[in-house]
Order: sequence, then structure tokens, then C-alpha cells
Amino acid sequence: MKQVGRLQSIFRHPVKAMRGEQLTQCQVDAFGLYGDRGYYFLDESRNGKFLSADVVPALLGYTATFTEESTSQQYPEVYVVAKDGSTHTWGESLFSHVAETAKRPIQPGRSTPLEGGKNWEDHILLVTDASLREIARLIGEDELDPRRFRGNLVVVLEDDEPFAEDHWIGKQIRINDVVLQVNRHCERCMYVNIDPDTLKMNPAVLKTCVKRHDNHFGVYASVITPGMLAEGDTVYVSE
Repeated sequence: MKQVGRLQSIFRHPVKAMRGEQLTQCQVDAFGLYGDRGYYFLDESRNGKFLSADVVPALLGYTATFTEESTSQQYPEVYVVAKDGSTHTWGESLFSHVAETAKRPIQPGRSTPLEGGKNWEDHILLVTDASLREIARLIGEDELDPRRFRGNLVVVLEDDEPFAEDHWIGKQIRINDVVLQVNRHCERCMYVNIDPDTLKMNPAVLKTCVKRHDNHFGVYASVITPGMLAEGDTVYVSE
């Protein structure tokens, strides 16, 4: 396998569509980062589709983190901080708060480690630093927060080649003892326009992804071999 870079950041999202947590290391199970999107809300006004930030951008005003150690039977309890500063565990207080924010009826849901989290596509989404810099350059920004793109893993490339990750599709990636199969591009929506801190919108981000890279940013991978990941781990791609 060829060394292509190192793992810069790890992001896990305990509650689907909410802001998540940055980790220094994380267990990878058969479904991706352990607990990623393990909690979620269904939008009853849209026939039970997942409640998402492209429909309700204010969901990114909530920050969700796990509060306990991992278990094999159920995901840890979550601790959620809302944009107004209120704090919640997984229960009626949070459900009412989210329903009021979303201005629609919702249904909370919780997966188990035997089911896996509710990912949009494949298990893990990877993005690279070179691609982030390319989009930032084209919209006239010094940098772009990787959280806009909801990637689980941010890879710093040895060669500063924007969208080098395109060449990974169909290949395997090894990081520490974790092996992933890269399967497809990630097609983008207006989600990327939302600043994860201020919630302000910048339509130029999505427009630039469309114009520069056919509305693709990042690649999805499925888990071949579970294990542990940590910041700084070397990233290898099969040749």
C-alpha cells in the first residue's frame, strides 16, 4: 500500500444532523465510527424522513456528545447543548426543544450497536485538506471549516493535490488496523453553505462545489476491518 498522508481530525456525530464532537481517537466497528448517528429524529411532516439540517439549519445549533464509556449492547447516553445554552439529555426536554426549533412534529429514535447508526450513504465519509483549501481559495476565504462537510475523517495529504481522493474510489484504505473500502463520491446539498458556528449561510460554497467538482466533495467508504483510529495515524491506499 502507498502512504498518502496522515489522519488530522476525527469527527463523530452522536445525533444525526446535529453538531458533533471532535475526538483524538475512536473505535471503528462494522458500521463506522462507534455511535456515529446513533441517535436521530424523524420528520413527521415529511413522511418520516430523517430530520436534517438542509431542511432545518438550526439543528446545527445543537452540540451532541457522548457522556459514558462504550458498550456492546447500547450506545452511550448523549449530552446536548442547544444554541440558547440550555442543556439536555435524551428525553422529553430535548424532544420538545427540537420540535419547537424545527416547527414541525418529530419522532425521536435511537439505534443499537447491533444496528449501527443512521448514515446517509456508506459508513465513513473522508475529506482531504487539499480539497478544503481549493474550495476556500475559489470563494476567496482563507480556510473552510471541515465541519461544513460533515466528514468523519480529515486526511492531510503528502501531495497537495485537490480531490486526490477521487483516485481512491474502488481501492482500500488502511489507517492503523482499520481497513476501509472506498466506494463513491459524496454528492452535496445546501448543508455545506451553513457555517457550523454562526449558522450563517454562504451559497458560494455549494455553487463552487458544483462548478469545480460536479457537486462532489469527499468520498464514502465502508468498513472491511474494524479497529481503532487516532489523530496522527498514517493513511495508506492500495495501489
